[in-house]
Amino acid sequence: MQYGALSHIDVSYDKKHLILQDLNLELHKGELLSLLGPSGCGKTTTLRVIAGLIETTAGTFTLDGVDMTHIPVHKRDFGLVFQSYALFPHLTVFDNIAFGLRQRKLDTASISKQVKTMMDICGIAGYEERFPKQLSGGQRQRVALARALVIEPKLLLLDEPLSNLDAQLRVQMRSTIKRIQQELGITTVFVTHDQEECFSISDRVAIMDKGRIEQCDSPQVIYANPACEMIARFVGFKNFFPIETAQKMGLTIPKEKSNAKLWCIRPEKIEMVDTKQSAIHGTVEVRTYLGESYQYELKTDLGTVTVTSTHQIPKEVGETVALHIESEQAVFLDR
Repeated sequence: MQYGALSHIDVSYDKKHLILQDLNLELHKGELLSLLGPSGCGKTTTLRVIAGLIETTAGTFTLDGVDMTHIPVHKRDFGLVFQSYALFPHLTVFDNIAFGLRQRKLDTASISKQVKTMMDICGIAGYEERFPKQLSGGQRQRVALARALVIEPKLLLLDEPLSNLDAQLRVQMRSTIKRIQQELGITTVFVTHDQEECFSISDRVAIMDKGRIEQCDSPQVIYANPACEMIARFVGFKNFFPIETAQKMGLTIPKEKSNAKLWCIRPEKIEMVDTKQSAIHGTVEVRTYLGESYQYELKTDLGTVTVTSTHQIPKEVGETVALHIESEQAVFLDR
C-alpha cells in the first residue's frame, strides 16, 4: 500500500548540474526499502531530500497524504541514523535515547518507560549509565537506532549505518535492524552500497545510477531479471555478449526479447562438461580459489568467459574445457 512518494524530484547544488533527475519513488507502508548504487549515484541525496536536509529544485514529497516538501526537518518526526551515529559524547546512553522525548516535553515517567522499552528491543538493557566512549561500535549503533525509534517516527531513515562495523558485526546488526523493523512495523528507507547487505534485509530495492532510479523491485526479481547492463553488472553478472552469439551457443531467445541487444549469465550458471558434450570450448587462463568453489577465466571463441565451479578436482591453467549453458539461465537485455 502506498504510504508516500517522491514525484519528479530534481536536485542541483549549483543550478547547472543535476544530482537527482526527475526521480520518482513510492514508499509502501511498513516496508524496508533500500537505495542501492555506486558512489555518487544520488542515494544519500535522495535520503536527505526525504529527511528535509536538502531543498529540491523541483518536485514534491508526500507522506501519508501530507505534502512534506517544504516542512523543515525538525517538524517531520522522522528517525535518523547516520554512518557516524552522531551520539552526544557528554550524555549517558539513557540520556542520548531520551533526548528526542525531552524535546517533545514528555513527563519523566513516560520518558523512563519508553526509553527502557526501546533499550530492551534494541538489546542494550543495562547500559543506561554508560557513555558512548565506553561502548563498542555495535553497541553505539544500537543506541543510535534506539534514539531514532523511541520517538515513534513516521519514517526511519538509515544512511550507511553499518559501514563502520567489521564484517561479522555487520551481519549481526543487519539481522537486528530487520528484526526490529518487522517487530515495530515501521516504514524504513535504508541507504547502502553493499548489495549483499541490501538484498538480505530489504522488501524492495531501488537501484540508482546518475541521479535516476533504474529499477525498483524485490531483491529476488532484481537478482534474476536485472533491467539493464549497469544493474546486471552491479548484482554479479560477469559474462556479457552481443545478442548474435546467443544462437551460436544454441540459446533460445524469448519472443518478448527479440529486440535485445545483449545477453548475460552469472559465472555459477555455466556448467563445465565433457568436451564431447559441447561445441563450446575454452582454455583456462586464470584459476582463483574461492573456498567452496573455483573461479576460472576461460579464453573462448566468444571472448573471455568467467565460470564458477564446485568440481572437487580443479581444472589446471592451460587445460581445455567445454561449456554448457541452459537458455533459461541466460538474461537478455534491451539496454
